[in-house]
Amino acid sequence: MRLVRHVVPILAFLSVMAIPLAAQGTGAIRGEVRDSVTKQALAGVIIRIQGTQRETQTAPDGSYSFADVPSGTVTLRATRIGFGPQTQSATVSNGGSAEAQFALAPQASILEPVVVTGYGTTRREAITGSVATVDPGTANVGVINNANQMIQGRVAGVEIVQNNGEPGAGAQVRIRGSTSIGASNEPLYVIDGIPVSNDPTQGEGLGVSGTSPSLARSPLALLNPSDIGSITILKDASATAIYGSRGANGVILIETKKGTVGSSTIEYDAYVATASPAKRLDVLTGSEYSAFIQSQVALHNTNPLKGLDSSYITALGTANTDWAGATTRSAVTQNQNLRFSGGSDVTRYLASLNYMNQQGVALSNGMKRYQGRLSATHQAFNSRLRIGLNVTASQSNDDYITFENTGGFEGGVFENVATFNPTRPITVTDSTGTHFYEIGPGSQSVRNPVALEKQLSDFGTTNRTLGNMSADFDLTTSLTARINVGVDKSTGLRQIYFPRSSPAGAEFGGLARQGNYSSQSRTLQAQLTFRHDFGGVHSFDVVGAYEWTQIDRDSVIAEARNFLTDLFTFNNMGAGTVQVNPVSGGVTDRWISFLSRANYGYKEKYFLTGVVRYDGRSSFAEGHKWTLFPGISGSWHLSQESFMSNSPFSDLRVRVGYGVVGNPGAPAYSSLVTFGNEKYVFGTTPITAFTPNNIGNPNLTFERTSQVDVGVDYGLMQNRLSGSIEYYIKNTTDLLLRHKVSQPSAVQDRLENIGSVKNHGIELTLDALPISRSNFTWRAGINVSFERNTAQNIGGGAISFGTVSGQGQSGQNAERLASGYALGAFYGPVYVGVDSAGKQQFSCSSGTTCVSGITTDLKDATRSVIGNPNPSMTLGFHSEISKGRFDFSMLVRGAFGQDVFNNTALVYSTKGNALQQKNFLRDALTDPIGLHEPSIFSSRWIEDGSFLRLQNVTLGYTFDIPKGLGSARTARLYVSGDNLLLLTGYSGLDPEVYANAGLVSRNIDYLSYPRPRTVTAGVRVAF
Repeated sequence: MRLVRHVVPILAFLSVMAIPLAAQGTGAIRGEVRDSVTKQALAGVIIRIQGTQRETQTAPDGSYSFADVPSGTVTLRATRIGFGPQTQSATVSNGGSAEAQFALAPQASILEPVVVTGYGTTRREAITGSVATVDPGTANVGVINNANQMIQGRVAGVEIVQNNGEPGAGAQVRIRGSTSIGASNEPLYVIDGIPVSNDPTQGEGLGVSGTSPSLARSPLALLNPSDIGSITILKDASATAIYGSRGANGVILIETKKGTVGSSTIEYDAYVATASPAKRLDVLTGSEYSAFIQSQVALHNTNPLKGLDSSYITALGTANTDWAGATTRSAVTQNQNLRFSGGSDVTRYLASLNYMNQQGVALSNGMKRYQGRLSATHQAFNSRLRIGLNVTASQSNDDYITFENTGGFEGGVFENVATFNPTRPITVTDSTGTHFYEIGPGSQSVRNPVALEKQLSDFGTTNRTLGNMSADFDLTTSLTARINVGVDKSTGLRQIYFPRSSPAGAEFGGLARQGNYSSQSRTLQAQLTFRHDFGGVHSFDVVGAYEWTQIDRDSVIAEARNFLTDLFTFNNMGAGTVQVNPVSGGVTDRWISFLSRANYGYKEKYFLTGVVRYDGRSSFAEGHKWTLFPGISGSWHLSQESFMSNSPFSDLRVRVGYGVVGNPGAPAYSSLVTFGNEKYVFGTTPITAFTPNNIGNPNLTFERTSQVDVGVDYGLMQNRLSGSIEYYIKNTTDLLLRHKVSQPSAVQDRLENIGSVKNHGIELTLDALPISRSNFTWRAGINVSFERNTAQNIGGGAISFGTVSGQGQSGQNAERLASGYALGAFYGPVYVGVDSAGKQQFSCSSGTTCVSGITTDLKDATRSVIGNPNPSMTLGFHSEISKGRFDFSMLVRGAFGQDVFNNTALVYSTKGNALQQKNFLRDALTDPIGLHEPSIFSSRWIEDGSFLRLQNVTLGYTFDIPKGLGSARTARLYVSGDNLLLLTGYSGLDPEVYANAGLVSRNIDYLSYPRPRTVTAGVRVAF
């Protein structure tokens, strides 16, 4: 209400100012836009009256019109993705009508002609920083459930690794590499001008017997990809400085679709997809396992010191179960979109509904999404007042299974797929009926993986609403005031039940847990924009803004155990005789910012941009809450110079930029002394005490990243061949890391600003339009990135992380952080081979067991850097062909030079599992390591993770529907395939993996959820 009291009088005042202008002399402008090559009408072309905020779009027949245009000469600018922009002048007389016709020429790059750059838009020609765009129409192919998947492989310098193959899985997004060690490396997401949270919206799952629960799913699933109108990625610090303390990891700007001028349209789009695991764990079959056991028993009979005794034959079953196949399936996905849109020059609207049901390739696993969206714009007072509304409401229902992120001796579904005896059946029938087979009653460390999928309940529900309302008012033809108010509100529910009938729940007598989580982010932006062109010589675009953001998070978790029956599951927690103390918490975080950006252009040749943002955040210490973040960049349009008139370049410009941005990384209250509660018993009386869980740091502040970027944009053959070359250097200082404090102290460590990281790289893009004819068009593009990072200083010493999972690996780490080395470098013993006794050999330099530089004793082995998880090169290639009514597109992407730690092979490619009557991976049959040898982490398990993936292939056919069949206008039928081909030398399921194993852990493969191979068939109909 306080906000309303301030905003309403302002809008009323602006409305009064606008009233006298209604009496000015006005006229109209009409025209049409065509393709200069095919001469066909172009729909969706944006026509803007330069120097104002007025714009419209062409109808399906290419026509457009403006009403109530003030009399005089105006300049119109026509822009459309995939075509070069064009300007025309029109003279409007009082009460008359002027015409302006456009013929746009195709160009190689499918680029937005007007780019969203944060707190406004900029003509592509005037951009001076490193900014990339993605065409959603081209990228939304196959089964796509969030925006990150639309970016993957399409932008140089942006690497996206989906955590695993689970429906709605989260992703690791790195724009120009990792810059932080202890804080987040994820970019900032801004939807319709409002920064949104990318934090998980549901609580963490429950690991089985000490295993780390599976990773959170993507919170970006709230947004239907079909509702996305544009995606812009700000990569360098001069571009992201406008977002100050939240810009260190890059910024992804998403604008949703808006209503268009013309008659009302209805569009229905639906597809059905089927998916199966691209690869499964290659474990022994029942017959292979039996044959192995028998061979080992025979060996033991000849040499009692080797092999297995006869009791292992007695323990064999008679089944032949393929556990990898039994726990997976051919999954079905269905997606349906319904969109309504239309409007006039004054009022436009768009409403959409979406339903998506995606089954996972693992049993009892999937996600459903229900989403609705409304967008409306209205103009008044000759378009001087523009009001906009965007509201997205969604519900995501997630069905989880228990699988591993990291783990130890026991595990969830995939650990038991790898180890459960294949001679045992899935189910058995006895006097009590048919039930899942287990190795014994009650709690067991080895569990039927199909039963784990079927018996354990784990459901998540997220209700999320994202909305904003804006008002723009032209104080003069050059000065515009804007107010934007946004809310991002989510509530999450996680419900878990481990039944007493399952070995996973038997140790608790049944376990039920429910968690409620809520998050609300409120944003207010007040902005002034001055935009003026002085006779085509000087152009100014100046923005000044104030922004206030507050995020409130609350959670409560209840747990009960020891139930009399499993009938209630998690719906009657009071029935548990053991009530675990509930956990609750609440956090408030606040940002206040003042910012300004100024763009200056001279004769369309020279452009200069300066940015400054002054950010304050409540989480940091007094005296360190406020920091200034500047940025400056410039470009020189060389191809406009007279001395370049005979050059082969149709477009050539040089860009240089420098900026400083921040990473807010510290959790709320990190600079303060905070307390937690502990339970003690004095005699027979329970006492609750409060003890410090964090000590204050009076110097805590933002991480800071400074970056220099140099780029060249070029075009040849009238821009039918175009691209860019960029080089950048990033230096991050004041890293947020937990550092040990002097003892005695209430805690072991605290968050401090320590250390620095350096990134540098080269990015290349090349787009081509080889063919552009009336009935045949072919576009293609490639992007290549080379990136390196190095830890410059981490406060002395080295930090070990990257937990090694599996039996016998406690306390072992695979990665190390040290000055002068790449982030996440793999560190450990160097594997040499196997001796005649089946013992593993390692490189050594000294020690009692070191002979000729080789030892079998791990204590004497030399440890060194044995791999780098960061790719030396990433690649993306796309191609789009349209011939007549047919269209074809493909996307290929790859990464090269990175190493992957195959933690799965380390633990489960060992014959020693048979000692515990467990199965193992088939590769172990030919492994010379002895049966009684333990699994030892070493360079042997570090593999080359280079790959080339055929990400998507789509074939479509568009046709006109006969008028006699109703009001439908056009239809498109299409088939699509995802993840159809993978070329790699990596022996695991997939070289793109992620396990959250501490700090900047990367490329650790531990029992990852299989990635699906998907085939889709769909139809799109416009009415």
